[in-house]
Amino acid sequence: MSADELRGLLGEWAREAGVPGVSVGISHEGKETLLTAGVSSVDTGTPVDDETLFMIGSTSKTFAAAAVLVLVEDGVLELDQPVVEYLPDLRLADPLARKTVTLRHLLTHSSGFLGDIEVDTGWGDDALARAVQRFDELPQVFPVGEVFSYCNAGFLLAGRVAEAVSGGTYEDLVRTRLLEPLGMTDTYFQPWEVLTRRHAVGHALREDGPSVAHTVGLARADAPAGGIWSTARDQLKWARFQLSGAEVLSDETRRLMHDAQRKGALPFEEVGLSWLRLSHGDTQLVRHGGNVSNLQLSEFVMVPSENLAVTVLTNSAGGGALGPRVVDWCLENLADLPKLDGRPTRAIDPGDCPGRYRTGSLIFEVAERDGSLWAQMILDTDDPDILSAPPFEVAFVAEDVLARASDTRRPSARFRRDAHGRVDAVEFGGRTALRLPSGNIG
Repeated sequence: MSADELRGLLGEWAREAGVPGVSVGISHEGKETLLTAGVSSVDTGTPVDDETLFMIGSTSKTFAAAAVLVLVEDGVLELDQPVVEYLPDLRLADPLARKTVTLRHLLTHSSGFLGDIEVDTGWGDDALARAVQRFDELPQVFPVGEVFSYCNAGFLLAGRVAEAVSGGTYEDLVRTRLLEPLGMTDTYFQPWEVLTRRHAVGHALREDGPSVAHTVGLARADAPAGGIWSTARDQLKWARFQLSGAEVLSDETRRLMHDAQRKGALPFEEVGLSWLRLSHGDTQLVRHGGNVSNLQLSEFVMVPSENLAVTVLTNSAGGGALGPRVVDWCLENLADLPKLDGRPTRAIDPGDCPGRYRTGSLIFEVAERDGSLWAQMILDTDDPDILSAPPFEVAFVAEDVLARASDTRRPSARFRRDAHGRVDAVEFGGRTALRLPSGNIG
């Protein structure tokens, strides 16, 4: 089956998901296909085309990891050297963490300090350095290396280390050592680079449909964790490098990015150096993706054994449904991977699982309603344009493991128990969130 057969479905699926505009890139066995549907803004009605820039969100982390590894190959960084050796003025809340945290910890989300943070230190060239100067404010939630918990802050620190060693700005390092050699001419960091070009704006999903959110991008300091704008065409160039190699990194180092470094947290089974790993039946997937404030969502999935890569860029929270739908179509129709069967649900007493669990500004709530179990990811913010995702029904598919009731193919949350058998944390969205006292959201 050809990727072009997806073209007729994309617009219909986007409307069903409440996605105003979408851009898809597919690379399969050397053939590349670009598909678009909808508009970049419901206010202007400008159609999405192959040159429309979207925020790729956390797929930006894979560029940060590659930038670090370029410097490792230069011989000026080591993955297992404490980062304080490169940043002598580094301050962290926990003295032991300051002495022991390494780039490998940072690139595998296992530094242990609070990961979901909001930091705005302006748009000067010192924005990233100034953000890291405030890291002594971040609580050390877990001992270094003990727990995988998705950590945006860790990638800010990794980016700052790379910046400091390179002697220029982080953005210049990525541009000169990665983007330019790979011919990625439509990938940017700064809003003034984006606003003069065709770009998608984020949309909040409201009762009367998608509404433009009047906010653009992230703070400059967030560049290593999620600050890239790009096109599907340029993302396929990144996929080409990741699958086939290029001179910016040796093949050995490039493959190291994909290789499992440690166990992950649901829904991810393992983590490489930034890349997240999960299986589709017996086939290994290497993926990332991004979510910028539930306004622009993306998917980036590679199947190395099938020489397949898929990127999906969207401009509303509906991308959380549309992206996986497009990816699954490609896995089943292009790579001929079997369609995953849903896991049977189990009638398990939820016991002490219901409650609220927090990591940074993200709260995961599990509650019983009318005999069913529901979950919701809540963004604790005062910004009216940034809306929490709607609640969804969940069901147990194993002891302490939940999946969406509407799609039990992959588990979405797992409860953790302490030495006394009490639930004290939950894995969701790759995070490990600690239980809040009853009635407390702060």
